[in-house]
Amino acid sequence: MSDKTRAADVRGGATTESTRAPERPGFVLSGSWRLYGVALFIGLLASVLAVRLLELQVFLWAGYIPPVQAGGARYTVDDDTPWGNIVDRDGVLLAADRFTYRVTATPANIQDDEDRIQIAQILETVAQIPAAQTLERLRADPESRYALLAKDLPFELGEALLQEKARWAKEDVDLLFHVHVFPHPRRFYPQGKLASQVIGFLNGERKPVLGLERYYGSFLAASGVGLPPGNQVSRDVLPPEVLRFLPPGEGKGLVLTLDRTIQWIIEEELAEGVRFYGAEGGSIIVLDPKTGAVLGMANYPSFDPNTFELVQDEALFRNRTISDHYEPGSIFKVITVAAALDAGVVEPTTIFTDTGTITLGERVFLNSNRLALGQLTVADALAQSNNVVTVQIAEALGSEKFYDYVARFGFGADTNIDLSGEAPGIVKRPGDERWSLSDLAANSFGQGIAVTPLQMASAVAAIANDGKLMRPYVVQARVQGDQALLTEPTVAQQPIRPETAATMRELMVHVVETGNQAAKVPGYTVAGKSGTAEISTEEGYVLERTIASFVGFAPADDPRIVVLVKLDKPDPSISRWAAHTAAPLFSRVTHRLLDHLNVPPDAVRVANR
Repeated sequence: MSDKTRAADVRGGATTESTRAPERPGFVLSGSWRLYGVALFIGLLASVLAVRLLELQVFLWAGYIPPVQAGGARYTVDDDTPWGNIVDRDGVLLAADRFTYRVTATPANIQDDEDRIQIAQILETVAQIPAAQTLERLRADPESRYALLAKDLPFELGEALLQEKARWAKEDVDLLFHVHVFPHPRRFYPQGKLASQVIGFLNGERKPVLGLERYYGSFLAASGVGLPPGNQVSRDVLPPEVLRFLPPGEGKGLVLTLDRTIQWIIEEELAEGVRFYGAEGGSIIVLDPKTGAVLGMANYPSFDPNTFELVQDEALFRNRTISDHYEPGSIFKVITVAAALDAGVVEPTTIFTDTGTITLGERVFLNSNRLALGQLTVADALAQSNNVVTVQIAEALGSEKFYDYVARFGFGADTNIDLSGEAPGIVKRPGDERWSLSDLAANSFGQGIAVTPLQMASAVAAIANDGKLMRPYVVQARVQGDQALLTEPTVAQQPIRPETAATMRELMVHVVETGNQAAKVPGYTVAGKSGTAEISTEEGYVLERTIASFVGFAPADDPRIVVLVKLDKPDPSISRWAAHTAAPLFSRVTHRLLDHLNVPPDAVRVANR
């Protein structure tokens, strides 16, 4: 619903909005800079060593391909099937196979107890496998053809043991001939929780669970399919730093649109925003409006895919930006106004009269402050998030055209993003059994309609992109061996004309300048809209528990990013309104992102034109 107004049936009561936004404490630095310097040096050194070790593993086993299955066999993944690497847009490693070793033996072929003792001593010295453990397993069943001596031997110890076996073999001594050392991949996510719900993970059986791992599973598996037919190009079109962890040969990999720094910023700010506003959770999406590329996509809380087995609530695995519906509230008013402008029903200066209430169908809709503001232009009604005028705009547009534009903007259908688990949203339309004229009124300001955060962000991105709705995507390149298949940005449809989009950008700047001032970013002109949606239950709407969201883009005259911020159930004792929660969080996030992307402030950009 709106930030300052809401719709209710005739039994609904009035609600009021806190006029004072909570102040957020600043950061305080303390401690010794010298100590920080030493810690930083040690941390950087450890990082370099860790990266080097990982590089060795990635490249050493890049050529390890399991036996190809019998001709015509359907794609399957076995326990040891290698899996392709995943990197961000700059080549930062996000997912890879970290190889350990499995050490087994054939006790039936080691009958001399002195040989067992010597083998146990060698394994303890070279690979740190306890001698007592080895002896116990070799003696347990002397006629057995199989004994597991070590399950997950670290990479470097496994390498050392292989070298020791080679040394004994070179000397024509078969003491270690019946000790077997096999590489065993385990999926590793070096960034921990970062983007975990976007990437997904491989479970204990190395089966992909959600996210990119599942969507591209048939490609990432070494035994799976190759690059699909299309405009394949040389991998060399990608910068060398991007290819750092994508070894040549037969290896496979994905290059994402995600920016690790952007992802880190939004996850940090989201976690702090959830804590500060007492919310139960939240989501942030960052899109490039011109291409549809997803630069960042975060949910809180999340999980560490390296320890997925410790997660108690499997709901944490779900990417709520694409799989969870919610009623968007007043941010949906930009869709209603854009549709009416594009259809020629209204102009920004068209005047409507707010009488405080309006009846449509069998429901009465009203402003939450119970005030009648009188005559308002379309521009001011949007800036003041006025429900009554928004209903009048939708009524003037008519239900047929309204729902036509809703569909054009992508609501009620998948965005076709390349991630598993996407939900289409819920849109009732005329002709549906449960639809009534009251739904037109409620839907016009984002109530009684269910969307995903990605659908909402993509729709606003169309306004930022001259009316072109782009298909959102997360993978910018698939790489196999010396070839790559690049993702071409795709226009899904054009819901509104470029002229309408330009007018909407001006109106959304007006919203931030006069209505959602907490969303302003110093030095930049921002366009956006907030929405505070009451939560629907079987008993009706819960007035005090809301979903607060803000969606906007910057710089408004040449949008580089679209940012959607959503907070689930912020503490009403702090503020339940998006204008005081999601809007200031949007401001902080957007300011940091523009700085990271080296987007000059408006004054500098204008001076350089």
